[in-house]
Amino acid sequence: GPSNSGLIETLSNIYVNRMEKFLIDQSSTKQNEFYGRYQNQIFFTWNQSVDELEQILKSMKSEYHHLSFDIHIGKNLNYLDLYLENRHGLLYSRVHHQPTQQPYTLPYISSTGDSIRKHSHWLRSSLIRAVRYCTTIEDFNQERIYLEMTCLANGYSVEFVQKHIEHFFTFFNATLLQQWSLDQHSYEKFRHRLFNFMSEQRQFLQKKQDLLKRNRRFHLSYLYDNMSPKGIFNKKLREILSQNIQLENTTFENNKLQFVITTKHQYSLNSLLSEQRPTHPILNKIN
Repeated sequence: GPSNSGLIETLSNIYVNRMEKFLIDQSSTKQNEFYGRYQNQIFFTWNQSVDELEQILKSMKSEYHHLSFDIHIGKNLNYLDLYLENRHGLLYSRVHHQPTQQPYTLPYISSTGDSIRKHSHWLRSSLIRAVRYCTTIEDFNQERIYLEMTCLANGYSVEFVQKHIEHFFTFFNATLLQQWSLDQHSYEKFRHRLFNFMSEQRQFLQKKQDLLKRNRRFHLSYLYDNMSPKGIFNKKLREILSQNIQLENTTFENNKLQFVITTKHQYSLNSLLSEQRPTHPILNKIN
């Protein structure tokens, strides 16, 4: 079947996983090593002798002799969007942009109504990736400039870029780095903060699932895809809900209701009111 078929990809992963286990078992006694795999591309670091590495690779070829391998051994490599290098025994990394891809392009969004929100999330995720990948603050600043230029080249305003950059640094309590302070020590502390971000995200997702189970999280949509009135709209909406919603004789704030507010394209307000009916039981109870 075609290589991009879901079934073929699943079967390939099952098969490659066996070979992956073989490699991990062979090097399980080694410490301070990195290992990664994406589909049929595998990389790992090695701090032992070259002869020992070649012996492991020879055993792997013998075990899986019916497969063809393209093996490269060196002090640096480009792996997907990551550049890795062994610099005098220290691991150096930064973001790698494929030369075959057109630079300064944003990901394609099929629904134009969600473009601002999704590109905002993309910018935030790309900044997090930059901090995680870039071991030096110089490389991070270069990648940050690249991301800012990407947004500007695709029609977003300077205010849009500044707002999201400032929010990023404020959220991670690293506003000093925004002032181009080339302090590697502060940057390393900043990276350590982001290395814990995935565990914090898992906690957030768990909290979100709990809100869904307790019927405390629901989705609302509004008509116009515009950044400027969004904050005013959300504030007014919260005021209205806090005045009209009572749950089990407690206040709106104590119930910690969570709203997901996005845009929805409709031809007119009449069609929005006539075709849309709130599905959440709290809203249906409002007279």
